[in-house]
Formats: sequence, C-alpha cells, structure tokens
Amino acid sequence: MNTHSQALGSARGLRLRTKILLFSALLLGIILSSNLYAITSLYALHKIFLEIKNQSVSGLLLISQVENRAGVILAEDKRYILFAPLSPAAPSSPVLTELPILKALLQTLPRPDARTNFLAHGAETAEGAIEISIAREESAMAKGNRTLAIAISRGSTDPLLIHMASLLRTLKEAYQKALEQRIAETTAREEQMTTVSIEMTAIGSLLVLLLLFSFSRMVLTPIMALIEGTRRISNGSFHNPVLLPNTDEMGDLARALNDMAHQLGELSRKKSEFVTIASHELRTPLTSIRGFIAMLKRQSLGPLNEEQQKSLSVVGEEIDHLVTLVNQLLDLGRIEAGQMRPEIRPLDLAPFLDRIGERYRLTAHGSGRHFELVLDPELPETIKTDAHRLAQILDNLLGNAFKFTQEGETVALSVSREFAHIRFDIADTGIGIPPENIPFLFDKFYQVAPFDYRTKEGLGLGLAVTKGIVMALGGSIEIRKNTPKGTCASVILPLELAEDSRG
Repeated sequence: MNTHSQALGSARGLRLRTKILLFSALLLGIILSSNLYAITSLYALHKIFLEIKNQSVSGLLLISQVENRAGVILAEDKRYILFAPLSPAAPSSPVLTELPILKALLQTLPRPDARTNFLAHGAETAEGAIEISIAREESAMAKGNRTLAIAISRGSTDPLLIHMASLLRTLKEAYQKALEQRIAETTAREEQMTTVSIEMTAIGSLLVLLLLFSFSRMVLTPIMALIEGTRRISNGSFHNPVLLPNTDEMGDLARALNDMAHQLGELSRKKSEFVTIASHELRTPLTSIRGFIAMLKRQSLGPLNEEQQKSLSVVGEEIDHLVTLVNQLLDLGRIEAGQMRPEIRPLDLAPFLDRIGERYRLTAHGSGRHFELVLDPELPETIKTDAHRLAQILDNLLGNAFKFTQEGETVALSVSREFAHIRFDIADTGIGIPPENIPFLFDKFYQVAPFDYRTKEGLGLGLAVTKGIVMALGGSIEIRKNTPKGTCASVILPLELAEDSRG
C-alpha cells in the first residue's frame, strides 16, 4: 500500500513534459522491440537460406557434375583401352584431361558436417587411386599390352569408379537430407517467428492501449477536475473549488484557479456586505420619507392644492419604487449569504389566492388587460408555507407578466396539485422572450426587455430574488415560451399539508 502511494505521489510529482517524454519513450521501446525481433528473425532466415544455397543446393549441383564427369571418364577409358593404337608413340589417354576437372570439383564440395567431410574425403582418395590406375593402363598400352590394360581397367579402375559413384550417391543423399532438414528448420523458424510476432503484436498493442489509457487518464483526470472546479466557481463556490494534488503544470493551473476563486469570493463578500449595509442605510430614510408623504397626502400638515396632490402622488410612486429596489437588494444579500429563512405557518389557500386574484383583476381592469385565475378543485384548503414569500413570488412573476403584456392581451394564473407538490403557472400572451435570453433570466442584474416596453426601470433583480426564494422553499422554477405566443413561468413547491386541511 505504501509502495503504491509512493508511486502515485512520484507520478503526480513529475512535470507534464516529463510524463509525455516517459510515455513516448515507453511507446517507442515497445515499437522498437517488436521491430528488432522481426529484423533479427528475418536475418536468421536469411542465414538459413544462404546455408541452403551454399551447402545443400550447391553440393547437389556439384555432385551431379561429378557424376557426369565420372561417367565420361568410364566411357573414355573403355574407348581408349579397346581402340587406341598400341605403340610407344600412341596418344595419351583422354581420361587424364578429365581427372583434374573431377579433382577440382571434388575439392569444392561443401562439407557442413563430419559425415559429408568423410564422404568427400573418400571420393578424393578414390579419385587419386583412379589416376594411378589409369596411369598403369596407359603404361601397359604404351608397351603394347592391351590385355594387361584391360585387366587393370576391370580389376582396378572400374571398381574404383563404382566405389566413387557409391560415395557420391551417399553424399548426394546426405545433401538431400541436409536440405530437407534445413527446409524443416526454416519452416519451423518461420512458424515460430509468425507466432511470436503475433504474440508480440498483441502484447504490444495491449501495452500501447494501457499506456494510452493511463496517459489519457493522467491528463483527462486533472482536466475534468479543472472543469468541475470552474463550474463550482460559476455556481458561487469560491473556497478551494479545484481539488487537485498534482504538482505539475495542471497543479499550477489548479492553484491559480483557487487563488482567483479566493479573490472572487472576497470581492463577492465585500460587494454583498456593501449592498446590505447600503440597503439598510437607505431603508430608514426612505421609510421616513414615505411616512411624511402619507401625512402630506392626508393634509395632516396643512391643506394642499390639486397640483401639489398630483406631485405628491408621483413622488410617492417613486419612493415606493425605491423601497422595492432596496427590499430586493436586501433579499438578494440574505439569499447570497444563506440567511433566507422562510417562516413556515399554516395558510388558508383559497382566501390567499382570492386576494391575489382580486388585486390583479383590478390591475387588469384599470390597464385594459385581461386576467384569469384557474384553480384546481383538488387543491387542499390549508397548507404550510411562508405566505409572505409565496405572495412575493407571485407578485414578481405576475408583475413581469403585466409589464410585458399590452392592452387587450391576457395574463393567467393557474394553480394545480401534482401529487406531493403544488404548481403555479403564470402565462401571458405578451411580446415574449427570445429563446437565447431564457438561460440568463435568473442572473443578477440581467435585463432583456427593450426600453419601448418598460413601464419602470429596474435593476434586473426580480427574477434572481424570486429564484432564491423558491429554492429556499425547496421548490423549482422554470421560464419557457408560451403557446401560441408570450411567456410562461412555472413554480413547483413541495406540498406540506396543515393538520386541519381536508385536501
């Protein structure tokens, strides 16, 4: 176990360039070893073929020539003895010109082993004895004694030629046997080389695959860790998001990303603290201003003319808008700090939805729009939830729907029960949202509405706050294109029934 840990630690300690060089060297070693064996085997086969050519095949060819020469010698010797004139001046035997050629051929016979050497040496000895015997025949013919020459031929030359022919046949059989043996060895060596080559190719391929797999894992594992770390950073996790113990270039990149994430976290924390403090500081004077405006509108501080009343109404609306923005900033700060704590209490669902519906019916009636409230008959009477936060969710989504819906168009709120969940669908037939903008709608400060359709300027925090509240309540939210036009927002919350609910 310690050895394995040390191996892993040493592998992580190597630089990426060193790892690449090591893997390249291993791959090159596998390829070279396979090629080296193939070259060595081919060279061995080449040597065997040369031995076959220079010994067995060459020996068989030379023996054939020797046998031809021996046959010529036998025929010429008979012709000379029987038909040559008898006189001291008679021509010498033609056999004497053939014997040096026969002797030279015998001396060039290959002798790969002791047996062939013995047989070749015996043939050379027989050739020497034949020279002596033919010289005796020539001497008898020169003396005019043909009978003696014939006797020497029959008693000495012919047996020697027969003996040589027997030696040559045996030597020829030895060469043939050696040729068959070498062919068998070549075939066996070729089969062995083929088998070993296949085995080495299979083993080499397996090793190459293992090396490639190990190398890809060694490279891809830190890359996947880096990708996962960047996802954690994008999701707001800034505390060491990349967990990578490598000390190579990948480890350097991971540490740089962690440092960057730490700095981003510090910036995010300081920004949230600033927004929270600034929002708190703004909330108190805005509340005071709103109170004074209410007193002025009630004419508690003196009578006001009609123009002053209109001006106070405009100022009141702007103050309300500022209060809404401040509240959104405070909610966003609580959500980012993880301090959003819903107050779960029993809620009478029907009266709650009736109040929502009545308020937006009045809004629709005053703006020339249409509002529809569709309730599932299976809805429970009482549920447990945070009524304030649920109202905030619906107000934000319905407010957006009315904001981007023109006069004469419709906004609908549908509430239904889905097993252990309750679903809210807010659909409108307004201008809609381009599909490429939908994935970014819940990002902070993101705004997609063109200025022509904006009734009030905002900071792009409403949907970000809404999603944070939905997540705090344990639910999910989705925005999609409505059919045939417009936008549809769906909120699904877990349904926790109150004890007195009959749903």
